Amino acid sequence: MKRVLLIIFGSFCFLSYATPHQIVSNDVLYFWSGAVTHHSARVNIVFERAAEKVRIACATSLNFENPIYSAYQSVTEATGFAAGFEITGLASNTRYYYAAEIDGKLDLSPDDIGSFQTFQEGAFSYSFLVGACNLFPNNPVYDHMRAQNALFYLNVGDLHYANPNSTDVNVHREAYEDRVLSREREMKLLRNTPIAYVWDDHDFCGDNNDGNNGCGPAAKQAYKEYVPHYPLGDPDGPTGIYQAFTVGRVRFIMADLRSERKDGRIMSQKQKEWLKNQMRQAKQNGQIIAWITSVSFSGTGKDNWGGFPEDREEMGNFFRDEKIENMFILSGDAHMSAIDNGTHSDFSKERNNPNRYPIFQSAALNNIGTDKGGEYSEGGTFPNPPFTGQFGVVTVTDYGGTDICINFKTYRLNLIFDQLIELLDFDFCRTLPEVPITEAANTTWLKQIAPRSYEIRLPEAGDLDLKVFDSVGTAYVKQYTKEAGEITLLDLSMLAAGTYFVKVESNKKLMVQKIVLE
Repeated sequence: MKRVLLIIFGSFCFLSYATPHQIVSNDVLYFWSGAVTHHSARVNIVFERAAEKVRIACATSLNFENPIYSAYQSVTEATGFAAGFEITGLASNTRYYYAAEIDGKLDLSPDDIGSFQTFQEGAFSYSFLVGACNLFPNNPVYDHMRAQNALFYLNVGDLHYANPNSTDVNVHREAYEDRVLSREREMKLLRNTPIAYVWDDHDFCGDNNDGNNGCGPAAKQAYKEYVPHYPLGDPDGPTGIYQAFTVGRVRFIMADLRSERKDGRIMSQKQKEWLKNQMRQAKQNGQIIAWITSVSFSGTGKDNWGGFPEDREEMGNFFRDEKIENMFILSGDAHMSAIDNGTHSDFSKERNNPNRYPIFQSAALNNIGTDKGGEYSEGGTFPNPPFTGQFGVVTVTDYGGTDICINFKTYRLNLIFDQLIELLDFDFCRTLPEVPITEAANTTWLKQIAPRSYEIRLPEAGDLDLKVFDSVGTAYVKQYTKEAGEITLLDLSMLAAGTYFVKVESNKKLMVQKIVLE
């Protein structure tokens, strides 16, 4: 098989390797990055042939001065000529370029250089992409995703539809090559945007397949060889690719709800305990939890959480009893865009959990729409019609104080006319307990002039999108004006006493400020 895969996280990196014969640039077939932190990243590469010594070089400029290198590895046919490299010692909040060093020479061919940005250390604001269900590879939707300039791309299942239902690892390797890594539009995104990815059924062992036919170990082997991933919760087990990572003050916990289904359970007991411990630790660390569940948590189908009521009730009871307050849920599988404010996320036995967990259902990147059940408060399910693509953008606004605000936004692309429209837009905020304020937000743009009146002053003229909402996302004021360069008056006399958030978007800048009306 012909493969060179390059995976990156963090700054830009380079792949370097030496062999008995000089390897030229076309020996690097594919590359992408992932597993980014504030000081490290991972790059996976698929090569044309074997090599004795390979490594990655990362640098902050395209001339690759003073690069940082990964450790050497060998590339063999046993791994499908693929290798994954970890690069450490990177600076935070920095863009890096990466490339392959071949027999002591860097491959600086434009098509063989990628990039990524390391995460900022501590609290910061950022956006990331959310997508699932990639039936038709090389879809124009990826061009519009790339234009968002997101920090990373979270794929929540069905990265491809090869349905590799086989115990032969080569079938699973070829699925990544043929349906993802060789697709130009998708790879333009992935070469410069690191990925975090957990599978569902079509990219695991086939439609509705749980791997009990023995294909799971081959699927996991190919995943570990080809996909840049964070440390797995059970790295040596025959199945299970669940993993977790932190970005700012949000802990992302990615469940594997496909490969360990058995005896009427959606996941193994080992994964379930890992999941609960991850959530406990996130709560203790004062973090917001982003729980990634590839199938709909509020769904009613046999193949999503609706088919596993005992497990869903157990998790619902756990959320209630452990007082998990600050969490939101990201899902794929159902080919629809839908958002719930958390009023339909309580599946504890008595339905008496006082906490709300907003749900963002973001799919399909390109597939005909399906509604797989569940109730959604914010605008319906929007199953995507033919000739469209859909994706989501999540924006985290965190100035370092006690409040973190989250925005869900979903887009639909008309493939025939190449027109992108906004489908859903939902904001909510959460307060982290016992977290000291480390940095005050810039509030010079918002000035209180009376008990219920404010002035909004923005330095540049341009369109202004204004929203006032409470902590659970109920919007009370939403307006659009073209006076952002002048003083905009905000009258809140109609609101009751309480805590609210004022959000302004102007010239691609986003600002959120908490206010208290007495």
